[in-house]
Amino acid sequence: MVSRARYAQSHERRFLRALTSSTVPWRAVYQHLMQVALGDWGDARITLALDTTLLFKRWCVICVSLIYRGRAVPLSWRVIRHGSSTVGNREIYPVLASVQCLLVQLPQLEEVCIYADRGFLDHTLMDDFTTFRWQWMIRGKGPIHLFDQDGTSLGQFQSQLSQHGQLVVRHGVYVTGQKYGPVNIAAVRPFGQRDPWFIVTNKPCNAHIFAEYHQRTQVEEGFLDMKSGAFNLEDTRLDQAHQLEKLWCVLGMAYLMVVSEGTAATEEGKRREIDPHWTRGLSYAQIGLRAIRQALTRRTPVLERLRLSQACDPEPSRRRRSPFGWDVVQGFS
Repeated sequence: MVSRARYAQSHERRFLRALTSSTVPWRAVYQHLMQVALGDWGDARITLALDTTLLFKRWCVICVSLIYRGRAVPLSWRVIRHGSSTVGNREIYPVLASVQCLLVQLPQLEEVCIYADRGFLDHTLMDDFTTFRWQWMIRGKGPIHLFDQDGTSLGQFQSQLSQHGQLVVRHGVYVTGQKYGPVNIAAVRPFGQRDPWFIVTNKPCNAHIFAEYHQRTQVEEGFLDMKSGAFNLEDTRLDQAHQLEKLWCVLGMAYLMVVSEGTAATEEGKRREIDPHWTRGLSYAQIGLRAIRQALTRRTPVLERLRLSQACDPEPSRRRRSPFGWDVVQGFS
């Protein structure tokens, strides 16, 4: 940073004033950068993940992220003082509305699918997803009671599971105490586990639905990068929600840039100049960070273009098998 300040503390104060200022249009800048990055996305499907994470055990970050090649790029977020990762729909809706405002700026976009984990199976949240015309998949927990369209009980879905690894699907049923529906539900009892997994969705269910839903775990890898893996957010010790929201915006910009640079390095065939693995063993964020360091060392151009590609990953990471027996691709860092 170019400045007349002589002391390290002066630099810290300058950044702290920026995070405290109410005149800097942080969200407007970030939304513009995302529109630029997604400018060439076209009509390919966008996959989102809704999740929460805790900071310092007293701040809860509600975040909707773009699932992208093994990682998750933040689209919108909110920081509230809350000692639990379970939040209500009143706190979640502003984040969803902000994402919808961003997506409507992509005129060619036709299909949006959002994943959510346990704790988000709520009829008001499913209503919000449907209002935005999004497809959605939510993981259920505990016993789930099913109803038909007349409100007649069909019993607990868990009792219909017999063998481990056997997929059971029901279409056009109603769930929750409010008998929300019609929805589709798929369940499986993973090998070696006692409790079954449930997926409630407005999409048709097939044998690959759990492998598709497994992409949601990429948001947890993104949180890890933000908090400790790359940017060390938890070392800041900030104690104000508005400061944390703005800092999350700054880190989101940085994360978007390094993932974009990792995308460019891979598409230009430079990945093996950075990644020592024969096949891709680093996440796109780590590839981007190393590409930027290499370019600064060699004094070559860097960050020439901000872009996320809608194309399939040209160099998928090493494969893992999901707990349900199907192959899934997950990035490594």
